[in-house]
Amino acid sequence: MVIKSFEVKIAGKTEIIEYEDDLTFGELEAIINQSVDLADVQKPKVNIPAYRMNILTKVLRKAPFPINDAVSIRNLKAGEAKQIISEVMKDYPLMRFLEDWMVTFVGTPEATSTPTESITTLPKASAGTSTK
Repeated sequence: MVIKSFEVKIAGKTEIIEYEDDLTFGELEAIINQSVDLADVQKPKVNIPAYRMNILTKVLRKAPFPINDAVSIRNLKAGEAKQIISEVMKDYPLMRFLEDWMVTFVGTPEATSTPTESITTLPKASAGTSTK
């Protein structure tokens, strides 16, 4: 885990935002579980606003607003929030984590596309052991 930082303009002032670039397996699993409905594996339903908010409240370490408070994040101006989300989501693209989850359900392309060969004839039946 590394703490990354970037600058963003909030209320006309340049502020430093810091965030963790990696979560534990359990933290990430909980966020995905809260953000994705896999009731129909063929058509997963993704709640992107929930995913983004869960990531932000979990990874932010320093900001000019309460970092674990979803209401404070929601009350940011849209442009300010967009800058923060754009920077943080570089390390947390949802598609990467969904691909990992889907491999659990359908396997890897290599495993599911192994070539097979059909045999259409039966081997000759043995008449028993032969003796010379």
